[in-house]
Parts: sequence; C-alpha cells; structure tokens
Amino acid sequence: MFAVPPIVAILVNLFAPEPHGHWTEHLTAVGFKSAQLVLLIVALTLLGWKKLGVALWIAVAVISVGIVNQIMGDYQVAHSIWRTSGDPGFGDGYAQGHSASEFGDLLVLIGGFTFAIIAGMKRKVSVKFAVIAVVMVIIPPPFLWPAAGVLMLVIHDLTSPSRFDRSVPVVA
Repeated sequence: MFAVPPIVAILVNLFAPEPHGHWTEHLTAVGFKSAQLVLLIVALTLLGWKKLGVALWIAVAVISVGIVNQIMGDYQVAHSIWRTSGDPGFGDGYAQGHSASEFGDLLVLIGGFTFAIIAGMKRKVSVKFAVIAVVMVIIPPPFLWPAAGVLMLVIHDLTSPSRFDRSVPVVA
C-alpha cells in the first residue's frame, strides 16, 4: 500500500508534457498527494468507522483538509507556470498556490501529530508505534509525503489482529 503514491507520482511525471521544470514537480505532487489521500481514506474505511473514535476522526479530518489544500496549491502553481522549463518564480497564482500548499503542510503536521499522540495515549496502538508515527510526521516532511506516520499506523493496524481495538479484550 505504501508504494501506491510513489508509483502514481512516477506515472504522472512520465506522462507530463515537455518541457519539464518546476511545474512538473508540483503536478507530480498533485498525483502523489491525491493517491495518498485516497489510500488513507480507503485504509481507514477498511478499519471500520467506529473503531477510531471522535478525536481520531477529527485529526483525520484536519489531515484530509490539509492534503486537499496541498493538492489545490500544487495544482495552482503547476497551472500558473504550465510547461515552462526551470522555475520562473512567477505566474498568475504562483504565490497563492505556494501559500495554500504551505498552509496544507501545517494542517497535515498538526493533524498527524494529534492522530499519533491520541492513538498512543488511548492505547489504540502501542507506544512504540505512536512514537515512530510522530517521527514520521516530520520525516519525510509533509510537503513530500503527507501523513506518512498516520498511514503507517493505519496499515500496521490493518495487518494486526487488534485493528485499533486495543481497549477491547480479544475473545478467543
């Protein structure tokens, strides 16, 4: 599952028209982040809506709004400098697109930290995985791979028997 966003980004870059430049980086980011958002929503849906609780869903909502801001900002920048080589640094919507994307980065950071901390405090995931998720909120940075830590927690719990139900005893 973790391979889906990079594969989408590679395909977007391969099929982007020439000349390549700063605009293709933003167009590739649109593909990557869109795939990340869809993957996160699908994975959370597979976990079951009721297993997370309200606080974690609020964090997911903040992350989702952040990723949508990133996508819209990256698209706006790509559109403003469409098919130019290098980085012209200007164009209608160039600065606004970068600002929207940066605001999305901030929301993804806040939502990712919140999700990982709450999941660890409520023992939805082990403390070890919560700490790893907090680190992965920063590394890789959210402008490169948004919500990587949250996606890691969700994929881990999709493959573990507890499925975000650590507070409920497992009946054998």
